Amino acid sequence: MKKLKRLLERIKADRLLKATDRFAAEMENVPFVFRDRMLKLSALSFFLGGVGTYAGFLLGEGNFILFSWVLCGINLYQAVRLYRIAKQKKYEVIEGCISQIKGKHGVGRTCRIFVKTDEGETKELVLAKGNPLRMGKRYRFYFDQDRCLASGIRGLDAMLNVNSFYGAEEVDREEG
Repeated sequence: MKKLKRLLERIKADRLLKATDRFAAEMENVPFVFRDRMLKLSALSFFLGGVGTYAGFLLGEGNFILFSWVLCGINLYQAVRLYRIAKQKKYEVIEGCISQIKGKHGVGRTCRIFVKTDEGETKELVLAKGNPLRMGKRYRFYFDQDRCLASGIRGLDAMLNVNSFYGAEEVDREEG
């Protein structure tokens, strides 16, 4: 970041320097789960664009180049969408200790996770098996606020909210 500031000062781009400072200050308030996902989506998008362009020139296919940049744009849109959601705080947070994990070694792509919150309430989540969650640890789960459904039936709510999950981060006792 310091090298970028020196370069921008050298070319006297004050407006761009102020905008990058403002953006960096805003990113400090964004949870790690969102920052990590935005970074990965952005890197993937430019990788797809660069490799697609290179392969398109080698093959002599203009359509290949076009479609790789369309994929690049879609991933960048997803990263910007995540940034807007995090900036406007349009997400729901469930924090608690994992009391039980069911179906982690069974057939299927999802497992049921029971989270005991600080209020003593037990929430049931259905998440992908690829999440490295351990029983007894304390986590903070992030969900989409607009797509989070609540019918009152715990099992049904857990099944319907699968695609609204953004990520989870482990929380220390002192922090939570």
